[in-house]
Amino acid sequence: TELGRFVLDDDVEANGESWMIARCFEQLRRIGVTGVISHSDPVARTTSEGGIVFPGHLGTIYMATNANYLGRATARTLRLLPDGRVFSDRALQKIRAADCGWRYAVQELVNAGAPPLLDLENRKPWLLEWLPKVTRPLRHPGNHRYVWALNRRDQKYLPTSLAYPRICAPHDIAKC
Repeated sequence: TELGRFVLDDDVEANGESWMIARCFEQLRRIGVTGVISHSDPVARTTSEGGIVFPGHLGTIYMATNANYLGRATARTLRLLPDGRVFSDRALQKIRAADCGWRYAVQELVNAGAPPLLDLENRKPWLLEWLPKVTRPLRHPGNHRYVWALNRRDQKYLPTSLAYPRICAPHDIAKC
């Protein structure tokens, strides 16, 4: 069975998100899925000039649809490109190990201002020099984790929900 494709536009009417989640859960039940885990990322991303590219979110719709809140995922430090996108740990590892896709990852850093990597054997010193020059660190306290059981009989297997997260001032985000 193939799942249908759903797209939710930003200007959807009230209750659109909960309606969409209900339709997705119906589709998932039909193919035998018993639970769903989702994450919300509360940390805003900005360009190097300060323009907001991602405002962050707490998972308000997850709370509204009675998801159990499981706390935070692992805290980590992200590397942001000048346009505010995350340069992923996986992309970094591809360069370090010369794994499939390393050229694309190198090109991301070149597009951000690093010179081309001319010799694959020099990739480690190249990374040491250019990664901190073309990316910036962002300490991330971890995404919020939510879970739903898709059938009433499976509710008993869910961990007890913690108190839902609350909106925090940007300077207090690590404490929330």
